[in-house]
Amino acid sequence: MGGGFARVTAPARRGCTAGGLHAPESAERGSAMVWSSLVMVLIAGLATLLLGAGVLTARGYAAQGAADLAALAGATAQLAGREACSEATRSAALNGAEVTACTVAGDEVEVVVTVDVEIEAGIGPWRTPLSGHANAGVLTGAPE
Repeated sequence: MGGGFARVTAPARRGCTAGGLHAPESAERGSAMVWSSLVMVLIAGLATLLLGAGVLTARGYAAQGAADLAALAGATAQLAGREACSEATRSAALNGAEVTACTVAGDEVEVVVTVDVEIEAGIGPWRTPLSGHANAGVLTGAPE
């Protein structure tokens, strides 16, 4: 036979890779997929909660804006000799709100219209009423 060297190979060990590191056990296979899926579900849930909080905040500002506009409409109507609460109700309806209380205090010169409005916000069966409160009017003796 030739005078060369014979090639000797060591038997392969189970569970080892070429770099000497152990391969994952079969019980651990796919665990990264489970953990990454769990993290993605948690992130999606948190994003949904934050989006819902943002929507409720925006609707709360809309309720307050509707109350402000309704009170101003009522005060303007009262000064013009018209019914303040009916104008406030009309203004609130145009802004998607409902007047829950309306009071007028004062005479032709001094008038304060107080309006409470309610707007419903939510998704599906989870709905909540949001309210706004506003006063508007003209007071005598106020600086011009």
